[in-house]
Amino acid sequence: MSGRARRVLVYTVALLVAPLPVMPFVKGTRAYAVAIAVCGAVLALSSFYVARGEMKLEARSLLGTKLLVASLITLLFGAAMFVGAIVYLNMT
Repeated sequence: MSGRARRVLVYTVALLVAPLPVMPFVKGTRAYAVAIAVCGAVLALSSFYVARGEMKLEARSLLGTKLLVASLITLLFGAAMFVGAIVYLNMT
């Protein structure tokens, strides 16, 4: 398995599995905020792994560029989810 295939697999699994821990909780509860923080951390870490791997390549195809941009957007989204959940937990 090539490096890009491994990164795509990790990214896909993270996007599919990360929201699952959030489902059994009710919005506004402390457990929901913790689950959102975990979901954001998983998304941010997997996106960081993909973005770091794609940035190391000197020449990348259009597919690699799209993967890099998508992973950077997801990295920002996951980090915002994590920070927002932590702020919510500290305010309650």
